[in-house]
Amino acid sequence: MATLTLPTGFLGLDDYEIVKLLGEGGMGKAFLARHKSSDEAVVVKTVHEHLLADAKVRQRFHQEIDLMRRFRHPNAVGFIEASPPGIEPPFIVMEYVRGITLDDLVQRHDRLPALRTGRILAPLCLFLQTAHDNGLLHRDLTPVNIMVVDPDTSRESIKVMDFGLARGIGFYIPSGQLANKGNAIDGGTPDFICPEQIEGRQVDHRGDLFSVGVLLYYMLTGHVPFESVKEPMQVLLANVRHDPPPLAHWGVSVPASLDRLVMSCLAKAPADRPASARALIEAYQKCLGCRFVDDRAFERSSNSAVSTLNERHRFDARNVLDQFEACMVEQLAAIKLRGFVDGVGGQVAESDAGVIKVRLPRVFEAEAEVSLWSWLTSAKEERIDWIPLELHMANKQVGMRTLVDITVVRPPAAEENAEEATIRKHFCDAICRELRAYLMVGH
Repeated sequence: MATLTLPTGFLGLDDYEIVKLLGEGGMGKAFLARHKSSDEAVVVKTVHEHLLADAKVRQRFHQEIDLMRRFRHPNAVGFIEASPPGIEPPFIVMEYVRGITLDDLVQRHDRLPALRTGRILAPLCLFLQTAHDNGLLHRDLTPVNIMVVDPDTSRESIKVMDFGLARGIGFYIPSGQLANKGNAIDGGTPDFICPEQIEGRQVDHRGDLFSVGVLLYYMLTGHVPFESVKEPMQVLLANVRHDPPPLAHWGVSVPASLDRLVMSCLAKAPADRPASARALIEAYQKCLGCRFVDDRAFERSSNSAVSTLNERHRFDARNVLDQFEACMVEQLAAIKLRGFVDGVGGQVAESDAGVIKVRLPRVFEAEAEVSLWSWLTSAKEERIDWIPLELHMANKQVGMRTLVDITVVRPPAAEENAEEATIRKHFCDAICRELRAYLMVGH
């Protein structure tokens, strides 16, 4: 195939030559490229140009870059580099994985035997356990996001792709909900979305295990649980309300214990699912009476990972403005915090697991610039001093009540004299009092 030229405005790839378009989805495109010196094959992923103005798409893409930088694992597609700030469109350069998607593999064989399914499940669980231990949820585990390396050989393994929906574990409200747009689901593939995410409830590592349950169902039967349901919203409703057909419905014969294990992964309540990825593969091994991982596999998996995820969102105690607790769950918090930010004329800059970053306006009068018009009007004009604040939030359970610990932090200003610091402190103190009152919490 003839070499393609770089897309218009696709800057910053001087060391690479684009070979061909590998594919494209709703958010962007993926190209095969080669390093000009080493001839190494890589994948270059970028955003569709018509979506560059979409703040939600941009945030998701930069979040993917950030998470791939901060977490690396042998069973995840490797990060190589990303576009420098200011380059348009932004891009990620990733490892090129020679293989086929899990979806292609299942389609090739109609369905997979339980033993082969276990050999694919094992590295997936090693990856997930390590990711979860480091505070990372994938949230988009589907057959097209899992590459099978060396398919149909004794070396068959997997690499997980697409961290576009991944996020840290913890109190989380999508920024779209805080900006009066988006929804509780915040992306994902309907057949694989867990009930609690659909309902806008707290999602932890067991949300990924629900998706793994759908993957197991798909590998063993060649079908997704609610394949007969065609409308995406009806699939979501089925995930919340209905039990999937048993594996035997598709003419599959597996040990009864394995059937129960798959169905437990698909339980509506997270507490009814396996406790962890490690518990899942260990239970799977017992069902078949054979081992796919040895006693030290998870230790080796942990040691092979490179992660700085736990270093995120740390703050200096000297920058804390206020600390209190509120009785609310995430869907209520989204409504309340959105109302508060809107009410004070603020803006949501970013929302990640455990932290919401906002900019709040302090309006003040300043001397107007001298002009002919200023002689005819007031010499004063209103200006805005945008003050950044961070809300660090963590769930805790007290008896039957779900509480949220909230810490209000003001990042240190780069340049600020004593007078400015005093004025802004008074403003921030007032904001904290208003926030407490708005969330109906005491002093």
